[in-house]
Amino acid sequence: MNSFFQLFLVWGVLLVFLLVLYVIDKVNVIYQGYSRTEVPATYDDGLFGELAGKTLWDAMSGIPLPGVDAKHVSDLKPHYEPILRQHIEQVFMEGYSHGKAATVGVPTNNRQVPTPRGSVVSWLPMHHLASLYQAGVDFATSKPDDVLRIQQSLDQVTGMIYARIGLGLGEPYSATLLIHPVSAEEDAMLPPAEDEPAAKTPANAAPTLPSVALAAAPAPMGEVLEPDLSQLNSNRQATDLQEEAMDMAVSETTSEEKAVPVAA
Repeated sequence: MNSFFQLFLVWGVLLVFLLVLYVIDKVNVIYQGYSRTEVPATYDDGLFGELAGKTLWDAMSGIPLPGVDAKHVSDLKPHYEPILRQHIEQVFMEGYSHGKAATVGVPTNNRQVPTPRGSVVSWLPMHHLASLYQAGVDFATSKPDDVLRIQQSLDQVTGMIYARIGLGLGEPYSATLLIHPVSAEEDAMLPPAEDEPAAKTPANAAPTLPSVALAAAPAPMGEVLEPDLSQLNSNRQATDLQEEAMDMAVSETTSEEKAVPVAA
């Protein structure tokens, strides 16, 4: 009887312990569900399949990989060229921006490159990345005498990368990257253009009439008639005399009527 009770007690404690673990796990799941930050969904470019990062670089460089067909790799190279171009341009511009801010760093091998179908993780060797990054840093603080050296270094590095992949490079990267972008501050320091509209003049300024228009105004033809004010005054005086004569006649008539005696 005692052994049965002990066995029952052990099983009960074990069940309670498992129940406590289950409750703790559920509480953690609920807490993580409420505190999880929404991360935008990213989709991998299915065109390259499992090829990404260093594996993609090795395949494009001609290194045989198990399970990867060489014919399939050759067909993917034209689609890989825009990804490689974006990676090179981003590393150069990163060095340019760091050189402007005087905060030189070290670029990373992997870089997420967007594509029309999603995104692909691109990878470049560190010695090529360092050369591209340094070219951007040097160009940010370069003088006119240094541009030729930077141009040669940039074209040499990009030519080596394209030769390693087996792609032809038509236009050199120096033709598009060695251009200083015009910032907002530099644009504000530029003098105003000569053909700017006249709307920048003060709005409260009164418009001035051209002198040519005033000079070309036609002169009045013939003599200008002026009103005869003397005749107007004489007519007014005659009217006043007539009104006074009528008032005197009315007053005399009234006085004569009053003087007539009334018969007894």
